[in-house]
Amino acid sequence: MMTRTVIVLIALVLLLLIVAGCISAPRAPAPIQATVTPTDVRPHYLVGVDADFPPFASKDSGGNISGFDIDAARWIAERKGFEVEFVGVPWEDAISLLEAGKIDMIASGMTITEKRQARVNFSQPYYTVNMSIAAREGSTITMQDLYDGRLRIGGQSGTNEVDWVNDTLIKTGKMPAFNLSLYPDSTTLTRDLQNRTIDASVIQSAGQQRAISGGGLVIIGTIPSQEKIAIAVRKTDPELLAAIDDGLLQLMKDPYWEQLKQKYGLE
Repeated sequence: MMTRTVIVLIALVLLLLIVAGCISAPRAPAPIQATVTPTDVRPHYLVGVDADFPPFASKDSGGNISGFDIDAARWIAERKGFEVEFVGVPWEDAISLLEAGKIDMIASGMTITEKRQARVNFSQPYYTVNMSIAAREGSTITMQDLYDGRLRIGGQSGTNEVDWVNDTLIKTGKMPAFNLSLYPDSTTLTRDLQNRTIDASVIQSAGQQRAISGGGLVIIGTIPSQEKIAIAVRKTDPELLAAIDDGLLQLMKDPYWEQLKQKYGLE
């Protein structure tokens, strides 16, 4: 009798172990993967500049670009929620690079012209300049010599100043085409004026004053062209244009605008 009872107890224990093994303990829930959503993804725009055109933009020996337009663009970008990066480009290629999508805007003292408006959209203008004529100090050259086409003139490629020389002097037959020399930047242009390779240089008024500083050169006259400076964007970027226009309106109402002009010697 005792043996039978032991056998029954053993059988019950085995049965309980088998049942327990067949019942799986509930699995712990898998950890929830948190979805990270960027909260401050800011658009990034490449700004093409003439990196040798102070006070609007210039590059130092360390490769850093600074200037009036640089500070203004940074201020606008901060308020409108986007990032800007500045890249030096050959001025005569600036619009082509913009159209090709290599840069997103041009902000470096670019003036509004009908020829440019056919290819890009301009922001509202924010500064006005004239054309300035410089010659060597002590020279007897006059503005009348310029208008009569008697001078060897230098200008920067891709600028409105060169267009003026072509339209006003060369196409009218007052000056032979070979008397106009083109340069990639204002530094090289000014150096050739100092070296007597040319008789006079024609540069935007704000840039000319900086270019001739301390170089034995003087401004002999101004052509009252009253050109308007603005920021250029692709015709396919109306939202960017609207943001820039609104940013410029805010900037020009802010005290920082007058501080900027004073900082860079702009009236």
